[in-house]
Amino acid sequence: VAQADASRPPDLLRTASALALGAGLCAVGYGLADLLGLQGGGILVVTALTVVLATAFSRQLRNLAGAEVVGAFLMQIFFAVIGASANIGVVLSVGPSLFVFAAVILAVHLTVLLAAGKAAGLDLTELVIASNANMGGPTTAAAMAVARRWQHLVLPAILCGTLGYAVATFVGVMLGHWLR
Repeated sequence: VAQADASRPPDLLRTASALALGAGLCAVGYGLADLLGLQGGGILVVTALTVVLATAFSRQLRNLAGAEVVGAFLMQIFFAVIGASANIGVVLSVGPSLFVFAAVILAVHLTVLLAAGKAAGLDLTELVIASNANMGGPTTAAAMAVARRWQHLVLPAILCGTLGYAVATFVGVMLGHWLR
């Protein structure tokens, strides 16, 4: 997919079609959730529809040029929104304890990942990208692959991170309902 985008520059029609498809999926997903009475379930329906559509029509959707360019642009907006929404006072007061908590989680994650990866004989670069996709999602994993010039791992990073989001969305909602 990334190579198809690079060989054929995005044009307005295909880029607009990709954005319209995304907006349409959101509208249909939230509409179905309302119709089915799934209060707060819109994101689950949108996730399911997106995964089904992307799987069933991967060849046709590949022709929607501009996905890489639009994706990179939207990642930058995503990073800016996250940074802009941070409350500096809260970050300074809560930050140190959250930093220690996150460091412990990351250390355990990295230890298990490297041990399991070594035991399975997996490539370190692939493990690092998979780890990033697991912990940071598709945006940070793709950004890391690009920054490290691991172009062959950009698409796997996006796919692994997106699959993680798709699965984790359902698991998180079910866990939330179960813990109520």
